[in-house]
Amino acid sequence: MELTEQHRQQYWDEGYTFVPNLIPGTDMAALRARVLEIVEGKHTWPPRHFQVLDPSRYKNPDGSPIPVGIQRPGKVEKVFETVAYHSHLEAAMSHLLRGPVELFTDQVGVKHACIREEQAGKTFYHQDSYYWKIDPKLGCNCWIPCDEVGRGAIALGILPRSHQGWVITPHESYYDDPPYFGAGSSKPFMRHRVPLNLVDFSKEVVVPMKPGDALFFTNYTWHRSEENRSGATKVFYAIAYKRTMKS
Repeated sequence: MELTEQHRQQYWDEGYTFVPNLIPGTDMAALRARVLEIVEGKHTWPPRHFQVLDPSRYKNPDGSPIPVGIQRPGKVEKVFETVAYHSHLEAAMSHLLRGPVELFTDQVGVKHACIREEQAGKTFYHQDSYYWKIDPKLGCNCWIPCDEVGRGAIALGILPRSHQGWVITPHESYYDDPPYFGAGSSKPFMRHRVPLNLVDFSKEVVVPMKPGDALFFTNYTWHRSEENRSGATKVFYAIAYKRTMKS
């Protein structure tokens, strides 16, 4: 899959671009199957790789915590490495960032059908560089679903042109409901979001996607995810690259 000049122009002008069929469906299906095994506890990974649902509310049948986030899986198993370092993805990142690139980080997210709370896995508008501190114009994130996604089914919402000016908007802190914990931790993660009163939802674009499709956006672009009302657990892979200074 080759990106066009139109993709790159949209990325820089609008802060995002959509590319269908970037990663083969077989690779995404294999990744999804392995994620569901890991969620059930079929692994020997160190706890530091996981964020889990509030263990006082949600547990696997064997009593183990239920992961919602898996950090740096590409460092651990081949099935994740295959996607994180896929030649299509690296070429797309190099095209969008106009030069040589390298992997910055990767994470799997799981939006569980079992969640009963109103938030239902929804996230709020934020900018990745609030967390990652990548300099303007040097970072790009790619969000790839393992399942079909849309409204009410974990699709991403984007605010076009929200990256312009390359400014980090002050974020406010909040806790998810149910809260997320580090595996073995007794303290929930505090998250950060653009204050809700600053968001103009009339301008947002929600992007339906199929497995292997890719949504690229800058680290300064405001983005969020839909809740999961689909009745099925949904899995996605978020992979960030950054521009290198190599010639």
